[in-house]
Amino acid sequence: MNLIRKYGWLTLVFALFCGLVACKEEEEETSLPSMSGTVTFDIPHYVLKGETVTMTASGVIYPVDVNYKWYIAGVYADTLAFRTVTVQFPDSIGVFKVSAAASAPGFYNTFTSQDVTTIDTTWNTSLTGLRRSTDSFLDTRDGRSYGYVTLNGLDWFSQNLAWQGRGIPFKASKATAPLFGSFYTWQEAMDDGGVCPEGWRVPTEDDWISLSAALNGGTPVDFYGNWPGLGEKASVDARLNDERMWPYSPDNVHSNDVGWNALPMGYTFATAEGGNFSGVNAYGCWWSATEKNAEQAFYRYIYSDSGDFPMSYTLKNDLRASVRCVRTHPQSS
Repeated sequence: MNLIRKYGWLTLVFALFCGLVACKEEEEETSLPSMSGTVTFDIPHYVLKGETVTMTASGVIYPVDVNYKWYIAGVYADTLAFRTVTVQFPDSIGVFKVSAAASAPGFYNTFTSQDVTTIDTTWNTSLTGLRRSTDSFLDTRDGRSYGYVTLNGLDWFSQNLAWQGRGIPFKASKATAPLFGSFYTWQEAMDDGGVCPEGWRVPTEDDWISLSAALNGGTPVDFYGNWPGLGEKASVDARLNDERMWPYSPDNVHSNDVGWNALPMGYTFATAEGGNFSGVNAYGCWWSATEKNAEQAFYRYIYSDSGDFPMSYTLKNDLRASVRCVRTHPQSS
């Protein structure tokens, strides 16, 4: 159809003018400069339910005058238009996405998001499925209590050491320490009397062999072996906020025969960012006091898709792994 005949000259000119303006606006919109820098904010990956957290957004270098806004899904319906905000998370267990955005006239907006999980460290609340020990020990350094199991004359912590005088907690989130413990390099675990409470120690080669016998029906297994089938006997089919921690595998049923309660918390490195963990939900790793040589030391690990409990080794100041403290049972000494 002839546009001139339908709309007339004035209408056609107006339409063309609006089209040109729209194209110009679209062209200008798509050619806005980007900001320099990345929005950052410091908040733990895990917080206690109902916990109050203060966060400050930063990171944009140019332009200088930047406005920051926050949106926290499931916590606040509206944005929070401040660079620093104090937020109280719900008194419930869940995952909440925290987003911070930077804006400035004439620039594209930029933003960063992070999931924050709320947890409850009360026994059998967020972390479920563990076997509770009938015996416990109080660490007077920080007032933390640990369950332990007595196996072949040795008392073993039934959870990872959580003392925070050294090392870092899981995902650099202090709230996780009561559930998952802390992570230490071998040097941190062993120097100056070690990280275990007085009277306890990081397990030696002989201690680990003793544990293998407890897991293996009384027959000890060589320290340097793969310990076939013993990983599933030491690991527990636990859940965090109702989510399975070890993924299902027919090769590792996590029977937790003696209540050792091994969890797949992964590992991190001394040079890594605090929240940068690897192998989570796939590996659990625990130090031995035994050295391979002057630079390296041994650790044992469990992999989610295998029932074994092998030994490996790494640099003493590189890997950060979990620690299980052990002592000779008082009545056995």
